[in-house]
Amino acid sequence: MTGKAANRSLNFILYPWLICLIGMFFYCFNYFLRVSPSVMQDDLIQNFHITAYQFGALAGFYYYAYTPMQLPAGMIYDKFGARPVLFFACLTAVLGLSIFVSADTYGMAAFGRFLVGLGCAFAYIGVLKLASLWLPANRFATAAGLATALAMTTGALSQKYLTKAIQAIGYKEALHFAIFAGLALSVLILLVIRSRPKQALHTDPLHIPVNTKQLTKMLRAIVTNPQMWLIGCIGCLSYLPATVFLDLWGIPYFKSVYQLSAEQAVGVTGITFFGWIIAGPIIGALSDKIKRRRTPLMLTSGIAALLLAIVFYVPGLSLHTLHIMFFIVGFCCGAHPLCFALGKENNPIQFAGTAVAITNMLIMLGGAIFQPAVGKLLDIHASGVLGTNGLPIYTASDYTFALSVIPIGVGISLLLSFFLKETYCQSVAKEIHPRPLATTQPSQLEPAT
Repeated sequence: MTGKAANRSLNFILYPWLICLIGMFFYCFNYFLRVSPSVMQDDLIQNFHITAYQFGALAGFYYYAYTPMQLPAGMIYDKFGARPVLFFACLTAVLGLSIFVSADTYGMAAFGRFLVGLGCAFAYIGVLKLASLWLPANRFATAAGLATALAMTTGALSQKYLTKAIQAIGYKEALHFAIFAGLALSVLILLVIRSRPKQALHTDPLHIPVNTKQLTKMLRAIVTNPQMWLIGCIGCLSYLPATVFLDLWGIPYFKSVYQLSAEQAVGVTGITFFGWIIAGPIIGALSDKIKRRRTPLMLTSGIAALLLAIVFYVPGLSLHTLHIMFFIVGFCCGAHPLCFALGKENNPIQFAGTAVAITNMLIMLGGAIFQPAVGKLLDIHASGVLGTNGLPIYTASDYTFALSVIPIGVGISLLLSFFLKETYCQSVAKEIHPRPLATTQPSQLEPAT
């Protein structure tokens, strides 16, 4: 093989991965923005003179846009192509961050947070779209798993960066770096990414060529399936350790209840992220091997609920013990993607993409509902003692009371799991929907983001 031929062959292999990697960078940027309020509680409360409920609602505005956009996002990609959608989505997130950083009022900060969620709603689906078009079919799951691992690693590392940066220069100045990084990423998307190769490697599994009438029938068939609502509730409650604890309230909890420094609190949440990263492929492979979905889901939910109850209700745990317990909690919670497999297997293969998108929306409702709910519970349980700034002082018992929704929620997900129908890793859709409504290519959307 000549030098030029070898270079062409190498470019043929590397260029698709480069395109997908840039999409993954946007997903990492999304994760950075999602978890950033968790280390800014004191600054945001002081700056906007708000209560815990208002702080939770401010962070939750991300989910108010992110969650409902999960279903239409795939259709928008199909209509306009990956490059323009990713470009404008990244710019929207940057615009939202800019408004959030410069906001002088609570309303403007909430609007900025909403725009951040709107732009980030396209991040993970964008990775899947690019992988489905540019990579061989047997590399699709690899790309999806790599994106998840990179993003959760970003979540852990970004909390460390922001903790130190906020202490040194304040939260607004610390986020200016993210604005410039987002602008650079937007330019990179525009210059490098192409919506599709000149010659498609295979049929795009994320393209669902159905008209409005077929889509309506598809949605009706899915939402009238009782198992789908059960799966969505289980997924939402079992994901609360991420959407409520890791994304927002974990660091304030550790600082108040266990009197940890900001760096120590970030260390505990970080090890939870890494347990989650390790668990995903291991539990998924085990589930496939034993041909069971419900059993590993129930086992891990039970362990996670027990450990979380010990953390919240048994005082005086050492920092070393917290590290061990939260690594195991993260590992157990890594089983939640099995809910997506159950959602897919409980519907005809033609509906797989839509079924997984609906499952994802139900799961992400946890952030929209429970992030502000925890703040409200903090305000309700607060003793009424005000600090020098006129804002409530939240004690360790206040945080324990408010965050009890997490072990209780995970425990309820365990109870609900008893009513799940085991699919044995096979589609049971024929028993539920004997007459498929449309003949389309199956989608391969992956777990929650």
